[in-house]
Amino acid sequence: MNTKNLHTAKLEKLYGPVECEIISQDHKIRIVHLKDKQGISRTVGVVRFYNTDHKPIKAVHRSILAGGLLGKSLQQSKIDYQKEVIGALPVSLPDWIKNDFKTEEERSLGLISIIKLKTSSGGQLLYTEILEVLPPELSSAYVQDIVQKKDIDKGLLPLFESVDLVIENIIN
Repeated sequence: MNTKNLHTAKLEKLYGPVECEIISQDHKIRIVHLKDKQGISRTVGVVRFYNTDHKPIKAVHRSILAGGLLGKSLQQSKIDYQKEVIGALPVSLPDWIKNDFKTEEERSLGLISIIKLKTSSGGQLLYTEILEVLPPELSSAYVQDIVQKKDIDKGLLPLFESVDLVIENIIN
């Protein structure tokens, strides 16, 4: 298991316990706030689920859909998984996210990652694609490769649109 990339663990080191507030969810897409004990959003997460019928993930997936924190639920389940951070994109924050982050800043980062599950045959199944929108005060602490919009899997772009994020132009 790769727990070093668990965003929830990083948030809990900074802010103490965090909880998941579901904004919108169906069997394919989940949009959540990860809020601290003061009710301030510390991340807006957008998750696209794949391969949810894989036997080892079924029960954990149900608990995640019932409101569990994705990373923490996977960690506690002892499922063998790998989280891979693909990179980050600078984004313009819509008013609703700025309000929930309690910030006036206009820009931040969206981290893009995937989680793969190991299978009994030694292969891997894609479980999620994740967009984690960070509050501006956290974005400088995440050293990630900035990726170009053109290099992003076209299937990920709707995740940005689903929360009204505009990807900033990147100048090389």
